[in-house]
Amino acid sequence: MPPLFRILVLAATTAIASPALAQSDFQACLQNIRADAASQGVPADTIDTAFRGLTPDQKVIDLDSRQPEFSLTYGRYIGNAITPDRIAKGQQRLQQYRGLLGDLEREYGVAPQYLVAFWGVETNYGGFMGDFSALRSVATLACMTKRTAFFANETIQALKILANNHMTTQQMKGSWAGAMGNMQFMPSTFTKWAVDRDGNGRIDIWSSMPDAFASAANFLRGIGFKPGLPAADEVTLPQNFPLEQADSTVDKPVRAWAAMGVKRAGGAALPASDEPASIILPAGWRGPAFILYPNFKAVMNWNRSTLYALSVTILAQQIAGGPTVMQPPPADDEPLSRDTVIDLQTRLARLGFYTDETDGLLGPKTRSAVRLFQKQAGLPADGHPTPELVARLQKAVR
Repeated sequence: MPPLFRILVLAATTAIASPALAQSDFQACLQNIRADAASQGVPADTIDTAFRGLTPDQKVIDLDSRQPEFSLTYGRYIGNAITPDRIAKGQQRLQQYRGLLGDLEREYGVAPQYLVAFWGVETNYGGFMGDFSALRSVATLACMTKRTAFFANETIQALKILANNHMTTQQMKGSWAGAMGNMQFMPSTFTKWAVDRDGNGRIDIWSSMPDAFASAANFLRGIGFKPGLPAADEVTLPQNFPLEQADSTVDKPVRAWAAMGVKRAGGAALPASDEPASIILPAGWRGPAFILYPNFKAVMNWNRSTLYALSVTILAQQIAGGPTVMQPPPADDEPLSRDTVIDLQTRLARLGFYTDETDGLLGPKTRSAVRLFQKQAGLPADGHPTPELVARLQKAVR
């Protein structure tokens, strides 16, 4: 057989065999999950019914493998998440469910506007909750990606939901990553925090708003949300404010920030509180500044994205009739591509400023390294990388 023909035959054989091999690996993985689920008390008939004919979802695999080419700027993210229509709908829903939300606030200590804001950001008030099979999604991610342990547990938790007759496999729809219902609970969040508020014997976070809201309130209280201070406020900083202290890792009592001259946007004084707080500049020193109170950390326990948490916080304030953000983001603020961030991290590492993984993500460690370079270069040390800063770094580090 000629070598070229042999290569073509081998490639064709591999292409033909790969789906079967993948299905075999998938079924072997399901058997491991089956054993773990059974050891945790999930009935065999529930597992049999759920796993019968189950195959990996290629669309889920494709979506999981995609990485966004560009990171969203503060302005673009907030502009997408908070629109006049979303604010207006949120205010309507706040009135519609005021009685229920008031009862939940007294019971759980979560202000109504936050529950409505989470609902708005997660699913646009139930407008789109996802149409993927949640069980198939988490099983696919457990068996066909590198995050086996996390999603194997999510698969077991999904089986527990089925075993308790809260939902059938066909009804249990969600996002491609397995987040479900009005508030987009992962199965493990559901089994730990979801509540049967309407008392009908099953928890339905898809079509029962008492269950959905109460589950969200229970979850927020469980992850640290407390009555009192809001999650965040927009603030103005004095001219001599040390920008290196505008960092989510720098905590000071609210009174200490006030003593430094920090005020609420509009000029009002900060709350007279000894609670720890931090200052951030999500669009750099030319954009808005925010003070983050302890409840902001609770919001981030729901979703680890700072911009997500800001969007929920700002939307909640505006649903409740509060002011819009006064300081606009810089009009010329541009997103950086993932490749550009990797290049940025690589060059910062050569300077000894960055020691973490070059992953293309603008996390706190990357921003801290940017701040060190800015200080060295005599620039405002806000930790916010711009295309101009990247060009300057590229010139400095070949």
